[in-house]
Amino acid sequence: MGSRFGSDKFFKHGHRPGAPFFERGGIKFAILDLLKERPRHGYDIILEMERRSGGFYSPSPGAVYPTLEALEDQDLVRHTVEEGKKVYSITEAGLAFLEEHEERVVRHRERWAGHWGTWEADRPRGEIMRSQAAMRELVGRLTEVIREAVANPDKLAEIQQVLEEAVAKVTAIARR
Repeated sequence: MGSRFGSDKFFKHGHRPGAPFFERGGIKFAILDLLKERPRHGYDIILEMERRSGGFYSPSPGAVYPTLEALEDQDLVRHTVEEGKKVYSITEAGLAFLEEHEERVVRHRERWAGHWGTWEADRPRGEIMRSQAAMRELVGRLTEVIREAVANPDKLAEIQQVLEEAVAKVTAIARR
C-alpha cells in the first residue's frame, strides 16, 4: 500500500505505521516479565503477547530471538533444550534487574493496558475478545478489498476518503 498507511507491517504487527510498540529497549522488559511467570520458548513468547493483545500485536521473531540472546549474554535469562526447543527462564540476576528497573516495567504495563487492556495472563474473556476478533476480521477483509482495487487510482482515492471518515468517527467514539 502507499506511504499513507505504511507497509504490510501495520497489518501483521497491529500498530500504527512507523511507530514501534515498545519504547527503545522495552521489549526486554516484556520478555522478562513473561519469563517471571514461567519458562517459555521464543515462539511461546510471541504467541503470548499476541494472545494478551487480543491478536492485535505480535512481535516479530526478529525482535524476540535477538533480545533473548542478548538477555542470555547479560545472564538475565538462561535456556535449556526441551524437545529440540530452547526454553528460557529468568535468572536471579534477571529478577533483580526487573526490581531495579521497576519504573520501566510499570511503564510497559501501562502502555500495554492503554492499547489492549491488562497485561495480566488471566485477562477477562468474553465480549471484548469477540469484538477484537471481529475487528481483526474486518481489517483482513478491508486489506483484501484494497488489494483488489490497488490498480485503480480513482477507486483507491475513494476508498481512502471513506477510511479517513471512518477513522475520524472511530477516533471520536474512542475519545468520548
